[in-house]
Amino acid sequence: AQRKRLRRELVGMEPWRRLNRILEIGAGRGWFLDEAGRAGWETWAVEINTDALVYLRRTSVQRILMQPAEEFGAPPSSVDVVRMWDVIEHLQSPRQAVARIRSTLRPGGLLRLATTNFASLSRRVNGPEWVYLNGSDHIVLFEPDTIKRLLTQEGFVDIAVRTRSFNLRRKLYHPEQELPQTRTLLRPFRKLIDEALRFTLLGHQMIVTATRPKD
Repeated sequence: AQRKRLRRELVGMEPWRRLNRILEIGAGRGWFLDEAGRAGWETWAVEINTDALVYLRRTSVQRILMQPAEEFGAPPSSVDVVRMWDVIEHLQSPRQAVARIRSTLRPGGLLRLATTNFASLSRRVNGPEWVYLNGSDHIVLFEPDTIKRLLTQEGFVDIAVRTRSFNLRRKLYHPEQELPQTRTLLRPFRKLIDEALRFTLLGHQMIVTATRPKD
């Protein structure tokens, strides 16, 4: 099911294929880039996690840059698409990473990213015990207005945001542990809420697209 979703995502990227090069920041186990390679793309990965690198080296990814997202060394204007999934909230400097992405994209190239939504219904229901308020690895949290502002300030255009999902998970760190789920009147209606949130900007996850202007 995951791979089918990734293939659908790649179909949506076809209009941006010019140089035939796609780069993923935080490529993890390389599932997305593996599917991109099967679709004929030249695939680049930016990754620093040592466990992830073990898996990436077993895939068909053609170039792996073992550098931070804020500093990776791809040539300017060298890729059609940059994908960054559930990464930006972990970065010390999201702005520096976004600026680096803009430089790497060709004019007219596509940025597609996902990050958790601080304005989500999930955060409002869970309050200070929301899973991403952990005081550990989630450093900068965005909502639709703030991610749009950052991308606009760094020179992106055609910015679109949609959200999805309702999540009742709670976690506190130090020590890391899953907290028992609280009783809530919303739980029996979770799937219904999940579907309804697709038509709002209150979903748990933001999916953001933006393009570098055509010079």
